Amino acid sequence: MMLLRTLVLERDGQDAPVNGALLCGFAVGQIASNFLVYSLDEEVEPASSRVYVAVLRKKLDRYFLGGVESQEDLQVAMHVFKQILTSAAAGTKTGGVTETQVSYHFIDLKGCKLPPARPEEHHSVIIKKALVMKVITLGMSAPVMPAIESASLIVPSIRFSSKMSSSAREANPPEPPRLPVHESVVEEPRPMPVEAPVAIARAVPVALNEPSAPAQPKPQASMDDSTLFEVDSTLTNLARVAQELTQQKLAAMEREAALDQWQARLQQEQTQLDEKNRDLEHRTAQLHDQSLAVSQRTEALRGMAAQVSGLRQSLRGVLLELDQALDG
Repeated sequence: MMLLRTLVLERDGQDAPVNGALLCGFAVGQIASNFLVYSLDEEVEPASSRVYVAVLRKKLDRYFLGGVESQEDLQVAMHVFKQILTSAAAGTKTGGVTETQVSYHFIDLKGCKLPPARPEEHHSVIIKKALVMKVITLGMSAPVMPAIESASLIVPSIRFSSKMSSSAREANPPEPPRLPVHESVVEEPRPMPVEAPVAIARAVPVALNEPSAPAQPKPQASMDDSTLFEVDSTLTNLARVAQELTQQKLAAMEREAALDQWQARLQQEQTQLDEKNRDLEHRTAQLHDQSLAVSQRTEALRGMAAQVSGLRQSLRGVLLELDQALDG
């Protein structure tokens, strides 16, 4: 079974983090940047899914995730991601780069520790749901190279959030742009969320006899639905591949059986031809023997005819002498 790489996601308004499925990571040498694409298995409409694109910075074997700050970098990243979707849809690995394509390579993320991600800070697009597993398969099968090292100093940002800011963002969620595979799309950068300031709570007196409110228990983190969906999709794809292989094997066995039947028929016809050839040779030998016997009989008849002719001549001579003797 295919093992899916996941990363921890922290969302505003949720106490417990969730896991997201990592689609792929790619580096673009043109802008010296790395990007990470992941999914939360959010089905925005039938047969469509929302995925997120984040900047992946590397410094001294440490990785940092952030939003795409430059519109030019975002356009390049979306252009490369469209190339990846096209290759995944066609079922081909990355090859030569044409004039209209941007050179890139997949990043080797084996063994690396990815920091928690915040989907609210990252650019999101909508793609066909069937392409999610194809992108994962393409990223796992294509050649990989190390990520591009960041030349500048990276300082991890400390972010604060409040329920007010999360509820406000949930009330009016931004509509992500769509990214079809075979159509040209002009991507617009998604505005970075503005973190609400931290409200300073003022201490108030509490009555001694007033019982404190019971602490609300935190919900236990259940098994991630997206991981279950990806595993189910993987099993479905493997079952479909196994069914196709079984059908191909049955078709090959049927062709082999048909070839065996044709070979048996040809062998039977060859045997019949050999028997007829032997019969013909036997009859030819018999005709030859009969012809030789007729020739011998013809020669014998010719000899007997010569003997009869000689006897006639002798008999004529005897009769002539007898006539002469009677006359004298």
